[in-house]
Amino acid sequence: MHHRRPAVPHSHRPNHRQINRLMPFTTAPLFHALQLLETGDSARFHMPGHKGEPVFNTYADIFAIDFTETYGTGNLYTGEGPIRDAEVAAARYFGSEDCFFLTGGSTQGILAMLGTAVGRGGAVLLDREVHKSVCYGCALLGITPYFFSAPLIEPFAVSGALPVKDAEAQLIAHPEIKAILLTSPTYYGIRRAIPEFADLCRAHGKLLLVDGAHGAHFPAVGLPTPVAEGADMAVLSMHKTLPCMGQGAVLLSAAGVDRRALRENTMLFGTSSPSYPIMASIDLARAYTEGPGHAEYRRSAETCAELRAYVQHRTMFTALTEDHFPALDPCRLTVCTAGTDITGHQLADTLWSECGVACEMADDRNVVFILTGSDPNGAISRLKRGLRRISRRRELIPLPSLSAPFPPAERVMSVRDAWFSQTGRVQPAAAEGLVCARPVTPYPPGVPLLWPGEKITGAHIALIRERWYNTIDEITVVVHQ
Repeated sequence: MHHRRPAVPHSHRPNHRQINRLMPFTTAPLFHALQLLETGDSARFHMPGHKGEPVFNTYADIFAIDFTETYGTGNLYTGEGPIRDAEVAAARYFGSEDCFFLTGGSTQGILAMLGTAVGRGGAVLLDREVHKSVCYGCALLGITPYFFSAPLIEPFAVSGALPVKDAEAQLIAHPEIKAILLTSPTYYGIRRAIPEFADLCRAHGKLLLVDGAHGAHFPAVGLPTPVAEGADMAVLSMHKTLPCMGQGAVLLSAAGVDRRALRENTMLFGTSSPSYPIMASIDLARAYTEGPGHAEYRRSAETCAELRAYVQHRTMFTALTEDHFPALDPCRLTVCTAGTDITGHQLADTLWSECGVACEMADDRNVVFILTGSDPNGAISRLKRGLRRISRRRELIPLPSLSAPFPPAERVMSVRDAWFSQTGRVQPAAAEGLVCARPVTPYPPGVPLLWPGEKITGAHIALIRERWYNTIDEITVVVHQ
């Protein structure tokens, strides 16, 4: 008798089966293929070690579809089988020429984009608020970064519109730059003018790369992806805003991009054993938002608009709205506490301790909440009650002075040399005049205030003291090159 996987009680997977009934398996080709293998008659003498058996009840459904490269599963890095079918379906949905699945998050995609578009020893122009993974790419590939930045939106002290003219000035001053890399949307929900930067890059023969990690839900709310707007490559973190397992992401590319090089670089910066459950969840998340989830995300955007109005009219706090900036992520709520006697960090901590409401991130002035199609009505009500209740106990105070922008970068050493130098750690007050060796990142959101190779100035120390004093207690500096 053939050995079969014991049946798992339905109580262990009600949501799994309910969601599957909502959409035909054929709209998610990779997940469908793994389910066929799961229910087939086979003996698994290959990894992973659980062999699909429900060793732990909590993981029963996951183990069942957790395969490796074998008969019928396809191979991610050779671009074949049901994985490739799922990538093609995602490319169509996201409005791109091609799509590559990632199981190492958008970080893997950012490294692959840099390797393909810039290469070893090249130069790239960066939005100053790029994620720290871009710093890792510069260290690994010996890339020279140049920066430009946006004026701040007050009282939030978050970056607004990136000046295209400043980017063009950098391209003219540094013709060795091969690509521009932008973040859109930002952690606070600011969307960049992708078409304008795409035109700029075409005019100067450069490539446009976009870290769109927080925008995978855009098609579900009627917004284009960066590649659909003209970018050459973009990464989307499916797991951040769609119903996808952690680390699931996609790398989109436009026509004219070297697909073979891009695939090879995703392999270079990824694991040789990509997770099939993660890839299947990417496939399912796309199929779900393309189908029944589409209406849920539209409702989520409507809910976010209602929450912004609620914050504006029923609390002492200020919500980031289109009145402050015209192009926002419609599913992100940024609540500012400036002008009240509570900081963003304190509001976040109080919401958690008193109301059980967990935010995405907080800084000195803001608290950020991500809304998706999976938020139950009770959670929305709890957030509203919490903000209202805490607001009633607060007092209004004068607005803070204008926040200092990012100090100009003064690079005295390459990112790579600084990273691999002998290092030590000092308190911020003792760091002035030294060379940064690791990104100084008030995480979240993971935007480096200082990059390796930059000289630490009094302006940096003042900004740390003003906004991140309680989150940055040491800085890694170069001791000996």
